[in-house]
Amino acid sequence: MNIDRGTGFLKTAKTNSDKKNEDLTEVLSEIQEMIGLDSVKEELNKLIAFARVVKLKRDRGLPVGSISLHMVFTGPPGTGKTEIARKVGRVLKGIGMLSRGHCVEVDKAALTSVYANSGPQLITDKVKEALNGVLFIDEAYTLAGKDVLSGPDHSGGEVIDTLLKLMEDNRERLVVIVAGYTAEMRRFIESNVGLKSRFTRLIEFKSYTAEELFEIFQLMAAKEQYIFTSDAEEEVRRYFQDIRGSSTKSEPDFGNARTARVFLEKILPAQAERISGIDGYENLSDEELLTITVDDVLHIIESE
Repeated sequence: MNIDRGTGFLKTAKTNSDKKNEDLTEVLSEIQEMIGLDSVKEELNKLIAFARVVKLKRDRGLPVGSISLHMVFTGPPGTGKTEIARKVGRVLKGIGMLSRGHCVEVDKAALTSVYANSGPQLITDKVKEALNGVLFIDEAYTLAGKDVLSGPDHSGGEVIDTLLKLMEDNRERLVVIVAGYTAEMRRFIESNVGLKSRFTRLIEFKSYTAEELFEIFQLMAAKEQYIFTSDAEEEVRRYFQDIRGSSTKSEPDFGNARTARVFLEKILPAQAERISGIDGYENLSDEELLTITVDDVLHIIESE
C-alpha cells in the first residue's frame, strides 16, 4: 500500500484532472514570474478566462459558436514571443482545450530553406506535427514572400490558403500563433481576408526597459551561478541604461534579451583572461572562480 509517512493515511492516486490543475498552476506561475511583459500578461489573462468559459460550456453541451484562439504576436526580437507561445500550449492543455499542448516551431530558416521546395507541403507537415497543440510561425510574413518558394509552381497565396484550410479543418485541435515585427505582421494580416478573419487576437510585445534588461541579465548570470561584485553590477546597470538611451539601439533592431545574453557571453572570456593571469589560479576557491569583477565588465564596455 502507498502510505503517506507524514500523515499515516493511505495516499490517494492523483487523477488526470489533478495533474492538469497542477501543471496549469505551474505554468501560470511561470508566466507571472517572467520579467516585464505586463501588457502581454494582461492579454493572456483575457485569453485564459475566455478559454475556461468555452471549455465549461462545451463540457455542459452548451453552444459555443465558432471560436478562435489563434493569435498574432508582434514586436522586436528577444521579447519573449517564442517562450510565451510554448507556455500558451501548456496553459490550454491545463484548461483542457488542447490534449497535448506541445509547441511546434517554424522559423524563417525553415520557410526559406532548400528543403522547403514546396511551401504548402511544409505547412501541411508542420500542422500535422502540431495537431492538439500549438503551431508557432516566427517571421510569418515570410509565408507571403517570394523567398519561401523554391519551386516554380507555387505562390505565396497558395501557402497561405493551405494554412487557412488546415486551420479550419482542425479548428478544435490546433492553435496557430504567427509572430514577427509589428509593421510587417500588420501588413501580412491585412493582406488577406482569411488571415484577418482568423487572427483576431493581437498581442504586442514591447522592448524591455533598461531595468528589466538588468534583471534579465542578473537572472541569466544567476542560473550559471556567477557572482557579481556590487561595483560590477552598477556598471552592468549603467551599460543597459546607456544602450537603451542610444539612438543606434532603437526599435526595431534592438535585441532585448538576446542583447543581455550576448553581453554576458562577452564578459566571461574577459573574466577567464583575468583569472588565468593570477599565479596559482588553479587553487582559487569556487567563489573566486565564479566572481565577476568591475574590471571584467569594463574590459568589454570599453572595447565596444
